[in-house]
Amino acid sequence: MVTSQDSAVLLAIARAGVVEDGWPGMLQALQAATQAHAMRFWLPGGCWDAQGAVDHPLPPALAGLRLRRVYTGAELAERAPGLCSADDARGLGVSGPHGPGWLLLTGATFQARDSALLSSLVPHLEQAVEMAAQVQALRREAAQMQALARRTGAGYVQFGPRGEIAAADPVARALLARARGQGGIAQGVVALGNGVEMLRLGDTGYLRATDQPLPTPEVLARHLGLALPEARLARALGHGASLREAAAILGLTLETARHYSKQIYAKTGLRGQPDLIRRLWTGVIPLG
Repeated sequence: MVTSQDSAVLLAIARAGVVEDGWPGMLQALQAATQAHAMRFWLPGGCWDAQGAVDHPLPPALAGLRLRRVYTGAELAERAPGLCSADDARGLGVSGPHGPGWLLLTGATFQARDSALLSSLVPHLEQAVEMAAQVQALRREAAQMQALARRTGAGYVQFGPRGEIAAADPVARALLARARGQGGIAQGVVALGNGVEMLRLGDTGYLRATDQPLPTPEVLARHLGLALPEARLARALGHGASLREAAAILGLTLETARHYSKQIYAKTGLRGQPDLIRRLWTGVIPLG
């Protein structure tokens, strides 16, 4: 029978896998369920007790023990002398994507029920460890994308059903604050003022600061697999010029510009100028 304390432990484990710094809360719930006086949880990335992260290396003796098995205090004292007393500890190892995790409970008179509870938690702990690793990877990826957006000066917004800006990332919010107007933004490339442009495609908008240069034609040619004349045209189109305007800027005939544009879209797999602009504004292409 699952008790309310068992349910609280399961909820705390599930939460620990998806929130930042969730392991202490899990340990608090488990400590309450077992009456343990102290607990530690080790993962390859750190160690936690019920109060927070602690600087406590994993005891080497634990690394050689079997996973998914609950060890009694007597077994731990025999295999890891000095780790705990023979009658007041329980240990459990679980697998994880970056290496095993170890849970150590000390300071209570443990009963068979406590060992059974720990054993039943193995799949839940392993799922939480796996989820925590995935969430941490997503946080790192999001931070990297935000850093890239800050370096390139590009931001992202989402429009609501009435054409209002419903959501914006930090870079976009800064650019919108810098621009003079935000309402009634038409489709395509729109100058918002104060050196801010937006490319609106349906309900999605991409912003850039015009003083943040697009990559040079040489860089575009290298990273997009274009001939240099094609890259020059791609850059002009990326600034929002029409094909006719870009041809005039570059001193090309309209027929030559059309030929180059077909080559650009064929080589890059992009589906027209809006797609090209979005790629140049937000793509991971170095500036030089």
